[in-house]
Amino acid sequence: MLTKTLKFDDDVLDVFCAMEWRNNGLLGIITGGQLERDLYVRCNKAYDALGGKWDRKAGGIVFKIDPRPQIEGLITDGQLQVERDGFFETPRKVVERMLELVPFPIGETNSYFVLEPSAGLGAIARYLHGLNFTLIEKNHERCEELKKTYKHVLEMDFLEFNQSEFFMRIYMNPPFEELRDIDHVIHAYDLLADGGKMISVMAESAFFRSDKKSVAFREWLEEVNAYNEKLPEGSFKESGTGVNARLVVIEK
Repeated sequence: MLTKTLKFDDDVLDVFCAMEWRNNGLLGIITGGQLERDLYVRCNKAYDALGGKWDRKAGGIVFKIDPRPQIEGLITDGQLQVERDGFFETPRKVVERMLELVPFPIGETNSYFVLEPSAGLGAIARYLHGLNFTLIEKNHERCEELKKTYKHVLEMDFLEFNQSEFFMRIYMNPPFEELRDIDHVIHAYDLLADGGKMISVMAESAFFRSDKKSVAFREWLEEVNAYNEKLPEGSFKESGTGVNARLVVIEK
């Protein structure tokens, strides 16, 4: 597991200790008045690491998953360990483009098997109406959130997922760090049924780096007759990253 440890000073910890929690832990309210600019910046680093964002309308920090269990550890020793799993939710416009490039036949329901690896919090899954789809998510907290809405959710590392059943459609936004998106795309292709199609978000790095792995991957894409297109710059800005990305489409 790739992790990083963030350390915070006592002033930041005092802000967290005094926070008021609402909406079952999904909204954190800062008490004690407006923070000074420097303290605000330091606190914001912690909020961001926990997946929270300031929401003026809500009047506090909005989280998609209750961060209080992690915050308890932060308050205890001033350190926050964050898993570097490359999670950035797929924006709606990117999902819509994915479904334009790889649509699924109208009327197909339980007989049409669909897979979404690294499903996150279901940003893609919510568009797969009426289909028999499997979601895979390694992060426990996100997996528990998915299970509240979806039936077929597996908590595991996608690269360890193997089964005899093949999928007609695969939609994915894998982690980018250390070229892991290459590994995920190749593994997904192995799970694709003959005649099936898959589409994946990928970082630009796999398309310009000169290392052996990247070069071999680009050669492999040519062999499987893959199509790829650049996403507009800033496509993932709303998800908290400025990384440039592409969509890769493969039909088996």
